Amino acid sequence: MADKPLISFDYAIKYLLKDKGDYEIVEGFISALLKSYGYKAVKIISLLDTESNKEYKKGKRSLADLIVEDEEHNKYIVEIERQYKDSFIHKACFNTSRLIVDHLGEHMDYMNIVKVFHISLLYFPVGKGAIHHGKTIIREMETKEKLTVHITDPKTKKIICDATDILPEYFFISVPLFNDRLEKEMDDWLYVLKYDNIPDTYHSPYMKRVADKLSILKMTPEERESYAYYMKQLYNDRDELQAAITKGILQGREEERRKNEEEKKDMARKMLKRGMSVEDVSAITGLSSEIIQSL
Repeated sequence: MADKPLISFDYAIKYLLKDKGDYEIVEGFISALLKSYGYKAVKIISLLDTESNKEYKKGKRSLADLIVEDEEHNKYIVEIERQYKDSFIHKACFNTSRLIVDHLGEHMDYMNIVKVFHISLLYFPVGKGAIHHGKTIIREMETKEKLTVHITDPKTKKIICDATDILPEYFFISVPLFNDRLEKEMDDWLYVLKYDNIPDTYHSPYMKRVADKLSILKMTPEERESYAYYMKQLYNDRDELQAAITKGILQGREEERRKNEEEKKDMARKMLKRGMSVEDVSAITGLSSEIIQSL
């Protein structure tokens, strides 16, 4: 491992994108992920200023909204966000829809819709592995044949693409579930996400740059202060979430206790109607004599 601490990679994404000269590291991360699923490496060509900037501060988790392009000049929107909540599926669905609407703009042709890759960095266990990937595949009901809708160039009549390919794809990366095995390039990035450090041996050509650029020791005092504030907000968010969970558990227990007591009271009323003594009803139901007498 590197002998110098690194800033957390989720913060690094925002930190690096402030300077166009630092796009290379974020490009390396996105490319490694996409290449794992059959896509080509990409370059960032612009940052999107979307409606996410207007979200309620507590609910905002978007780290970056980008337009990227591969070597064949295919353009995609990539959104990266960090999540500590189990509502990440709903948030991902909302955000991809919002991104498409924001990018399309008013009065624009729907044919201009660009494919969205949504990447969620999850800091809690989900499923049984570190990376989950999904996309919408439409099949014929009986034969199960995949639907393909060819889009052709009006002039050349050549097939440009399959229209179903514009449907969003989702990557959910459960950081704690990375198994620490370093077998391919993407594993290096998972290691960095999990440990805020680089592995002793690695496959990615970007790791040396990561170790150099993301060293906390090389940050200016102002940058360190900004990073400290960011981490404090993360801990506050997690504390609030845990407090809400604990409160919900306690409320649930109290509701269950009240329900049980009402059931005991109903039982006690029936026993009293049958002529049983207060002492016997108390012994059977566990209710105090005072409560039974009040019934």
